[in-house]
Amino acid sequence: MRTIVELSIRYIHLTSAIVWFGGVFFTTIITIPIVRGNLDSQDLLKIHNRFRGIISLMIHILYTTGAIVVFIVAWNNDMKLNAEYMIISGAKLAAFGLMALFWGLYSSLYRKKLEVAPPNSNINIPTHINLFGYLTLFSGIIVIALALLLRI
Repeated sequence: MRTIVELSIRYIHLTSAIVWFGGVFFTTIITIPIVRGNLDSQDLLKIHNRFRGIISLMIHILYTTGAIVVFIVAWNNDMKLNAEYMIISGAKLAAFGLMALFWGLYSSLYRKKLEVAPPNSNINIPTHINLFGYLTLFSGIIVIALALLLRI
């Protein structure tokens, strides 16, 4: 039973990470550059708000299941974690925090730009807003690399 619970929590953690990082990648690299020339600002705002709700849920799931996974690892090692594991886990948590911060800035600035745009108009997103999207992806790659280090 313990193995099933552990694997289920890790599955939920991995699935929510894939949904979040994949969603950010898809919207930043593919959707926004292609769709913004074809849809007006109100339609883009609806799409963005729908995606924001899913991302917020994924962030909460990732923090919760990540803490549970660290506890499970400690429990499996008789509550003794080595220094290397804790340093990499701390770095991963910090990179994840940066990723969440960059996503929040990107999402807020992008939404604000769409809200003040005239209805039924095409919008040009400034470079500094797109930069936060790319920083989100870069910090996500760092999180993935640190997660792979924890597996070795």
